[in-house]
Amino acid sequence: MFETMDDFTDYVASFYLPSYPDVLYPIQGLTKKMIAEASFLYLQMCCYPSFPEYSWGDGDSLDREHVRDILLEKFHLSWSN
Repeated sequence: MFETMDDFTDYVASFYLPSYPDVLYPIQGLTKKMIAEASFLYLQMCCYPSFPEYSWGDGDSLDREHVRDILLEKFHLSWSN
């Protein structure tokens, strides 16, 4: 679905990064660097059998939601009002 990891992080940002125009679900305190870090972590988790619930879906909405969950947990973020 996406050619580069930057394309995928832009996709995630378009849903959650408060500074993006028309963002649907802003997450307070989120940065692009956090998205990149969580995306990399998610890709690593997809490669290990100890995380059977994760498998890369070519950057689909489920991948985006998994990255969102990692962001909320790892960085102790919350939804914006």
